[in-house]
Amino acid sequence: MLEKLIGKNLVLLENVDIGFSDGLNIATGETGAGKSLILNTLVCFPLKKFPNELINDRTKDTKITIKIRLDNKNLNDLLAKEGILKTDENALEITRDINSKSISKFYINGIKVKPQLISILFDSYFSFFVQGAQSLLMDKKFQLQLLDKYLRLDKLCTSFKDSFGQFYSIKKTYFDLVKQKEQIDEKRDLFEFQLSELDKIKITSLEQELELIESQKKEKEIRENRDLIEEIVQTIDDRGLGFAIDLNRKISRTTLGNDEIQKLTDDLVFNMKELSYEFSKLSSDSETINQNPGLDEDDLFILRELKRKYQLSTNELVEKKEEIKNLLSGYESLNDRISSCYIDYKDAEKKSSQIALKLSAERKKGSIKLVKLIKKGLKDLGIPNSTWIIGTREKEMDYSGIDDVEFMFSANPDFSPEPLKSVASGGELSRIMLVLALEISKVFQSKIILFDEPDVGLGGAVAEKLGEKISALSQSCQVLCISHLPQVASFANNHFLISKRLEGGKTSISIKKLSREGRVLEIARMLSGKNIENEALILADKMIK
Repeated sequence: MLEKLIGKNLVLLENVDIGFSDGLNIATGETGAGKSLILNTLVCFPLKKFPNELINDRTKDTKITIKIRLDNKNLNDLLAKEGILKTDENALEITRDINSKSISKFYINGIKVKPQLISILFDSYFSFFVQGAQSLLMDKKFQLQLLDKYLRLDKLCTSFKDSFGQFYSIKKTYFDLVKQKEQIDEKRDLFEFQLSELDKIKITSLEQELELIESQKKEKEIRENRDLIEEIVQTIDDRGLGFAIDLNRKISRTTLGNDEIQKLTDDLVFNMKELSYEFSKLSSDSETINQNPGLDEDDLFILRELKRKYQLSTNELVEKKEEIKNLLSGYESLNDRISSCYIDYKDAEKKSSQIALKLSAERKKGSIKLVKLIKKGLKDLGIPNSTWIIGTREKEMDYSGIDDVEFMFSANPDFSPEPLKSVASGGELSRIMLVLALEISKVFQSKIILFDEPDVGLGGAVAEKLGEKISALSQSCQVLCISHLPQVASFANNHFLISKRLEGGKTSISIKKLSREGRVLEIARMLSGKNIENEALILADKMIK
């Protein structure tokens, strides 16, 4: 049961603290008083992004807390795994903090939790039937969801979706392989020719290419200067070295010399010998300077031509070569892979088809029962002679199955049923939605059900019948309902009056829980307007259950 809603910095509700009770909780008030804001706050509580239009001042933090009592074993176990402890009364305090940057954090009993857990709690515990559901009712996908929910086909739907997902994945793999084979078959001659060209490339990386360019550059420089080098060596050997030796000999014989001069001439002889050696070495370096044995100028030329032709870098050319090589080498085994994948594809298709057929049979069988309940419910709500068909046509299998489901309706027995979107009026859609909501809620066994003005377009005896139905529903679960009809409000176990007030130039919403006397006044107002007549008060007193 929902016990409390506490909010801070909500639009028109800067500080709100509402306590709810078991049974039927009704909120009434004049049009535009802000009745829907309460339900919208609950509806939007678990959403990934909380709507800015529900926040009063976006520069301030917003805090929303709901207090519920939980008696679901599966949810209890789930919470226990998250380390969340409940009170002895199975009470949970669920809080959403929203800062000024619209960033939200969720807490359960003071423990921070992931948004997914909040969604699970709400999906398991709440059912919302708010304004706008009538337009959804015209959508065939929504109609199918309603049918599946009513028939409690969740497990079968999940089983099919899992199976279809596997089938779809295998199918995609199979057709990708077939396409790959077709592409190879179509371009095999081209691939083989390209490979023959790319096989001429001996350079295997950009680094190797740069090293070869550098070595070729050095080798060229040496070649271009070889004659001069040889001339220098010859000059050193013939004249320079001989001159240095002769000079050293003469200085060593004279008494005018000293140790310093002798050392200089000794060094001159040594340097001449070293110079001769180094220049002689340069003339032979061109043979050993290449750091990439087996590669030469021709290899660079081939690489440059292929880079220009394919408009690819060196590394990209090498990658393309390997790609084509792998493609062609794997071609031989491709047929075997296709054959094996085809078997898996057909097996998965068969399995999915079997589940889809079972799902379809359950839908067709269950739709007959739902049609009867809808017709009965519509009769109670003032459409006694409606014709209903839940049409199912086979379609290509997708994630929803093989059924193309569409609700067909006629309010008059002498007219053939047509799709809802074509024939149903706004009032009729409201009643159909209400009947579906009531029936689905019974089956789904929701603990808390919220209705936002389910009585739109209704009045008189039909409105009273609606009140009876919602009241009966509230015997097995808690119901929160916004209503503008006295016939519905008279069934409330807990009645709130929502009104707008202006204080100090600031508009806000007032929420008041009504006593029996207050309920009489409010229902009388709903019956007769602002000028409450005595007859309305007497009637209101009689209406309150």
